[in-house]
Amino acid sequence: MATRKRELVYRDGKPAAVILDIAEYEELLERAEDLDDLRALRRMRERPLRFRSLPEVLSDHSRAIRASSPAHARRPDLS
Repeated sequence: MATRKRELVYRDGKPAAVILDIAEYEELLERAEDLDDLRALRRMRERPLRFRSLPEVLSDHSRAIRASSPAHARRPDLS
């Protein structure tokens, strides 16, 4: 990819912003996301592994769903 010259925007005689090619901008965003992913992976590797049984995972998941749904969102008893 050929990079185009970046344009600087000045305010009060000082650089305030940069205008750059959209492809270059998207590449910068992708690299930043990759760095975030690598940092997250590094943090995960620092913690000890913990394996859980399927019933434990399903129980935690059900509890989280019940806790996050507001009481008024539940179906009323129409009987």
